[in-house]
Amino acid sequence: MDHSQHSHPQTFDEVIARGFPLADLQSLAKAQRERPRQQVAPSAAKLQLLSVGAPAVRKDQAALTAGDQEAFRQAVSRLVDEGKYAELVQIHMDMSHNMHGSMGETGLYRFLGWHRRYLLEVEHELQRVDALLRPKVTEKLGIPYWRWQDPFPAWLTNFLPAKDPISGGPAPLRKTAAPPQKANGQDVATIVGDFRIQNTGLPNENDYTKFTYALEGWGLRPNNTSLPAHNQGHAWIGGIMNNTRTSPADPIFWLHHAEVDRLWQSWRQKNPNPGPLLTGGDRIMDPWPDLYDDLLDIAALGVAYDSLSP
Repeated sequence: MDHSQHSHPQTFDEVIARGFPLADLQSLAKAQRERPRQQVAPSAAKLQLLSVGAPAVRKDQAALTAGDQEAFRQAVSRLVDEGKYAELVQIHMDMSHNMHGSMGETGLYRFLGWHRRYLLEVEHELQRVDALLRPKVTEKLGIPYWRWQDPFPAWLTNFLPAKDPISGGPAPLRKTAAPPQKANGQDVATIVGDFRIQNTGLPNENDYTKFTYALEGWGLRPNNTSLPAHNQGHAWIGGIMNNTRTSPADPIFWLHHAEVDRLWQSWRQKNPNPGPLLTGGDRIMDPWPDLYDDLLDIAALGVAYDSLSP
C-alpha cells in the first residue's frame, strides 16, 4: 500500500472507520522510510521557546473571563491577517512528519511529542502578537484547553477566521453533533486511569503504548465499545476539524490538542516511564530539532496548567 499524502485518510471519520492499521504496519513503515522527511536546518537551535520568567498558564476554557476569550480570538485573527497562521497550518499538512497513529507504529509513538512541540510553536506566535495587541498586559497568553466532557466552547461559535488552505475559500462549518460521540467523563477516566486494559497488538507494547493508543482514539471501553478520544473529537466537531491535514485551520484545534497534552501530563505524574519505543531520527520532532526527551519537562518549556485533574 502506498501511504503517500494522497492515500492517507482525508477525514477523521475515515480514520475511525479504518481503525488502527495493525495489518499494514510493515508497508506503512516501508512507505515512511522511502518518503523524504522535511529536514531541520543544521543551524537550528533547540528549545528556542524556553521560557524566561513566569510560565504561560493554560486555563480551562470554561473558566476564561470575557477578556481572556477576546485576547485569544484577537491573537488568532492577527496571525491570520499576517499570513503566519497559514504557515502554521502548513506544518500540519506535511504528512512526512509521521505524527499520527494512522501512519503506523512510529506515528503512534510520535503523536504526543510532536503535537506538544507544535502547540509550543503556535503558543509562541500567539504570545508575540498578543504583546503587540495588549502591550500593558504582563501575563503570557496560554492556549486554553477544552475538556471533552464539556459542551463545545460557546465563545468560539462561528469563529473561523482562517481560510481553507486547499480551496482558498471559507473553512467548512462545524457540525458539533455528528457521531461518533466525543468522550465523556468516564471515558477520560478510562483513558488516564485504566489504560492497561488496552490491547494494541503491537510487539513489546508498554504502558506508554497502551496510554497513547487510547488517548489518540484507538482504544476500547471496558464493555468493548469504541473509546472516544482525540480522533473522535475531531470527527464530532466536523467541518475542517474533520480533515486530517487541514484541521488546524479551525482555532478549536489548539484547545483540543491542549487537552490531549494536559491529559498526557496528568498521566505522566504517575507514569513517568517508560516512554515511546522510538530510536534514531524518529526521536527528532521535525521540522524542529527538538528530541522527544527535550519536551517532557513542561516547566522548562514555560508551560503550566491551571489543573491536571482529568
